[in-house]
Amino acid sequence: MRRKGFIIAFLAPTLIAFCVFYLYPIITVFVTSFCKWDYTNITSPEFFGWSNLWDNYDYIFNKYPFFWEALRNSTTWAILGAVVQIPIATLIALALSRKVKGIKFVRNVYIIPNMISTAAMGIVFLQLYNPSYGIINPIIRLFHKDFTDNILLLKGSAFVAMTCAYIFFTGTTTLMILGNIMAVPEEVREAAMLDGASGLKQDWHITIPMIKGTLKTVSVLAATSGFLLYNEVYFLTKGAAGTYSISYIIRELAITSPRTQFGRANAVAMIQILAGMVIILVINFAYSVSFKKEKK
Repeated sequence: MRRKGFIIAFLAPTLIAFCVFYLYPIITVFVTSFCKWDYTNITSPEFFGWSNLWDNYDYIFNKYPFFWEALRNSTTWAILGAVVQIPIATLIALALSRKVKGIKFVRNVYIIPNMISTAAMGIVFLQLYNPSYGIINPIIRLFHKDFTDNILLLKGSAFVAMTCAYIFFTGTTTLMILGNIMAVPEEVREAAMLDGASGLKQDWHITIPMIKGTLKTVSVLAATSGFLLYNEVYFLTKGAAGTYSISYIIRELAITSPRTQFGRANAVAMIQILAGMVIILVINFAYSVSFKKEKK
């Protein structure tokens, strides 16, 4: 009983914090997604009743003009986060793990730009894409001499520009992977060298299998970050040219809209929460299948 008491005592602050800051807000979002809650009753959400229970979701799915665009974009960014950002981060981490002269300086140089917040990075890219004095338009004019448009206002090009503004900034992810690479025992590497395994073979057959747990974790983080993308959308396009995201339409419904449509915004938030769960399940399933294949 004393041991259980100590365990409960030490867990209690975390459990209380989880209930107050996570569980209660999630329950509130779920409940109010079935309520009429806007500027007309901002302090007292009204339950629709069972006959009109799905009114907010019906509006989001069938009447709100940007939901399906935002869902498609956010899903694409989530996939790119897992299948593009993680391989890039892994390759960079493997390169930074090499014991060569000057590698510590290179690591520091690589980390510094990634310390900038995504909001500040969005402003930086806004200047890079500026058609008057940015560096992107002159590069495009090397191939298309008469190009004078703002690529952030061109459908298709804006999506690519938005993606580039976040997909290649892998500082935190790279550091997490690098830390686990550095923790691989030297004895294992030395044994592989004695067996004739080169650096690339070691990376593929030893290092990557030994850090798969970390790769799964960062894949989940990258995919969910892509699905939750907001700062880049807000600072670069504000949803123009087909670049809406799920997070951005939550802001648009709840804050930008003169009707302050909190209930409908929370319906989108519930969809976002469920999608995040699906992303986690899919990635866990993918990695579990790969582990089983390796064991066989």
